[in-house]
Formats: sequence, structure tokens, C-alpha cells
Amino acid sequence: MIESAELIFLGTGTSSSVPSVPCISNPESACKVCLSTLTPEGAKNVRRNTSAMVRLSQADGRQRNILIDCGKSYYESARQWFPKYNINHIDALVITHGHADAFFGLDDLRSWCLLDKDTPHSIPVYLDQVTMNCIAAAFPYMVDASQATGGGDIPSFTYHIIEHDKDFEVEGLKFTPLPVHHGKYFATGEPFWSLGFRFKDVSWVSDCSTIPESTTEKIRGSKVLVIDGLKESTHPSHFSIPQALDYIASLEPKLERAFIVGFCHSADHYTEDERVRALDGEGLPKIRIAYDGQKITI
Repeated sequence: MIESAELIFLGTGTSSSVPSVPCISNPESACKVCLSTLTPEGAKNVRRNTSAMVRLSQADGRQRNILIDCGKSYYESARQWFPKYNINHIDALVITHGHADAFFGLDDLRSWCLLDKDTPHSIPVYLDQVTMNCIAAAFPYMVDASQATGGGDIPSFTYHIIEHDKDFEVEGLKFTPLPVHHGKYFATGEPFWSLGFRFKDVSWVSDCSTIPESTTEKIRGSKVLVIDGLKESTHPSHFSIPQALDYIASLEPKLERAFIVGFCHSADHYTEDERVRALDGEGLPKIRIAYDGQKITI
């Protein structure tokens, strides 16, 4: 039985993370957002690949940690935030889609699988078939250990293929898939599908360019929405910040809280957070710009 739950934002940035190294290494750089990350005052502009830990406190006294996405910057996120929040094990991983910012950190999970050499731990991974195919292509040894080379220290995963229209359970927590468009395939023009997830009263939609009405119906009634918002202008594979705000405002019944994630380096945390805070009291839910290391109760 789940007694309490928290959501810890391990990363809140886009696929390339912020800052962009060329912006901070070029003496002629005019990128105010990236340059601000070199100062304590700009700390919230440091944004790694969007990811979160769902932390459950259960009746048996044991804490369960469910990781959402494990992208390119997972290691740095874990190094900074796991000690702060006393995260000392990973019970499961849920992956939203087959892009590098969602699964290229998988090899860095090997240390959690090899803590006890005598009793290796296999981490359950929940993902759809398309994402499974991407992992098999990128990291064959993670699917077939006989493909491993070198010393043979590799992560061990137990894969669970999920369907877009079926709920599934992880450590006693029900997840409802939220299929969304995340851009299109260049070759065919067909939509590329990413998954959000609803769990408890939270809907997590970290990568989207279009949210079908059928998915919106599954989101309705949530108290908290985490929503993609790349920058001020439109983009083919992500919501813009105005699109995110419009979507938040459109939901009925009204949300209690909403958090925008996925900023690129053209969006300043402090400017945008001041902007959304100014909307308080205008009939909208409490909207905030999420930042790396933020913890909320859910």
C-alpha cells in the first residue's frame, strides 16, 4: 500500500541539455542563458535531459524508486541529486520513447545491477515495442548478453513491453500510457509516437508536438500536469511555451498545478517563471517552470 509519493525532477531540459558548450566556450558568445549558468545566480538554467524519479513510501517501510527516462545526462543528474535525496537504489525504469535523451544513459545503470557480484540485480524496464527495437539497435548487448565484449560488466534488464491502450503496474503504482505525437518521421511523414504517463493524480507528458483528443480524455481529472515547452516559438517536435500554456488552460476540470519542462537555451528559467507566476489568480492552475532537483509531493 502506497502511503505517500514524491516526484523529483532529475532533469528539465531538452535533448542537448543547457548550457550548450559552444555557447560557454566562445568568448564572443551572446547567449545570456548559457552564460548565466556559469554563475550561482543562473543555477536554475542548468538543465539536463528531462527525467524524474517517482519515490513511493509504502506500508512495509521500504522506499520504492521508479525512474522515468534515462538519457544522455542521467549520470550527471544522478551524481548531483541522488545523494541529496538519499536515493540509493532503483526499483524500475519507465521509458517514454526511443530517442537518445530518453535511453542513452542505460549503460550507466550497470553499477546498480552489480552492487552485489554474488546476486546480480536485474532492473525491470517498461517500454513500448518501438522503443525496445531502438535499444536493441543501439545497444545489442543490453538485449543479448552474448554480444558483450571487454570485461563483461553490463547492466541487466528485464524488459516489459507495454501497449499504448493498456494500464500497467510498477511497484504497486498504476501507470496509464498517454500516447502523443513527438514530431514526424522524415521519410514517411507519419507521426512519431512518444508516451506520457498518468500515475496517481499526475500526468507526465515530457515530449509532445500534438496531444490527440483521446489522450486528453485520459489526462482530464489530473491534479498535476508536467508538460513539454521547448521555447517561445513553434517547433516541429515539441510544444512551444505558449502552446503549453494554452493546453493547460484548456483542461477541464481545472488542474491544481502545472509544471513546464524541456526548455532549450533560448528560454530563461527566471524570465519565464516570473511570467507564469504573474498568471496566478487569473483562473488558471498554479503554473511553474520546473527546474533540475525540484521535489514535489504528489
